[in-house]
Amino acid sequence: MAENGDDPQTKALTWDEIAYSNMIQHEALISMLLEKGVITKEEYLDKVRQVTEELQDRQTGQ
Repeated sequence: MAENGDDPQTKALTWDEIAYSNMIQHEALISMLLEKGVITKEEYLDKVRQVTEELQDRQTGQ
């Protein structure tokens, strides 16, 4: 029987591994939406800019 540290199902992930996994999943989802014509690249980039500005505003308390 494998100890918890040896079992891939119970391996603790680092924050870097979690961030990288999220980035790959995000990229895959965006690629599918663009390929299927659900959104355009411009719509996506506009939304990224909007959300970035909103988050920055919240951080500065505006």
